[in-house]
Amino acid sequence: MIQKNPSIKLIAGANFTEFDGWVATDIDELDITQERDFAFIFGDKKIDKILLEHVIEHLVYDDFLFFLSIAKKYLSKNGVIRIAVPDAYHPSIYVRELTGKNGTEPGADDHKYHYSIDDLEQIAERCGYKIKGLEYFDKDGVFHTSDLNFENGYISRCSKNYKGRFTDNDEEYEKMIQSVPRHLRKQFTENNISYTSLLVDLYNE
Repeated sequence: MIQKNPSIKLIAGANFTEFDGWVATDIDELDITQERDFAFIFGDKKIDKILLEHVIEHLVYDDFLFFLSIAKKYLSKNGVIRIAVPDAYHPSIYVRELTGKNGTEPGADDHKYHYSIDDLEQIAERCGYKIKGLEYFDKDGVFHTSDLNFENGYISRCSKNYKGRFTDNDEEYEKMIQSVPRHLRKQFTENNISYTSLLVDLYNE
């Protein structure tokens, strides 16, 4: 697929995720913190899109920045990295405890960093990317969303697609909503949301 396709779309940290037209890799095939892995797999080929859904929170902060420096060399001009991570500004204390650094939810116990939109905006500027925020809570706990499409990568843990703990279990939903400050609860019903990711696109300038 890499050799024959002029447009390379890459899923990193894919686990069992596969999409038509996308090259799915996990850490055994591609460690995104190792430039030699990119060199071995892609050579002089350029990547148009990289999808990272709930991957970078498992990296230490400096390794994420190092990945971004590697990616700049392998992304095409205006290539995009779509990133979804647990949102440090989610207004639910319960959600933040589950999904934050050393989170209590299964699989979150090795989370290394809990990113906010402010963090990613600062990182993008530092590393030479243009950022577009797609879904996120701001520092005041207010939800922001755009007309989200999936051309740059399908995200299951977003407002349009999320199915899980808070949609399948009324008791869990109540734990979530009751741990949100009262003045911020209305937005959950108005936007029909519960758990959402911090979701951004980073463009290679």
